[in-house]
Amino acid sequence: MQSRLKNSMFKFICKIKNMITEATQITILVNNVEEAKKFYIEKMGFTVCTDQVFSSDWRYLTVAPIKESATVFELVKAETPEQQRLVGNQSGGQIFAMFETDNIEDDYRTMKENGVIFHGEPAIVPGGKGVGFRDLYGNEFDLYQPD
Repeated sequence: MQSRLKNSMFKFICKIKNMITEATQITILVNNVEEAKKFYIEKMGFTVCTDQVFSSDWRYLTVAPIKESATVFELVKAETPEQQRLVGNQSGGQIFAMFETDNIEDDYRTMKENGVIFHGEPAIVPGGKGVGFRDLYGNEFDLYQPD
């Protein structure tokens, strides 16, 4: 109850001050939308949130860890040479996003069995446990479980 009240108060204050309150979508450039969708669904355990075709050259496909996630990832086919150069390196070799879990050991094991490439095993990091991994194109992510 107290957490919900704090959240409601924060949103009320943000409305008064016109503050940004959360990120809702992050775009990931991909070489092949179907290939990327398969990776995020089958290997990472994500779910499709939206998959709509608006025209022959515009497909809106979003995925997330769960359908109710506040933030979704839009998988967009890289079309221009500039976009194609960014596939797999949108964050310049840094962590593109961090995913929170309530059971890092189980998620790590499942994702690894599904073929996700990790940079080691879950280890103690500030505030919890974490481990880095990459997607099918090389984008870097962290899996994190807070204390």
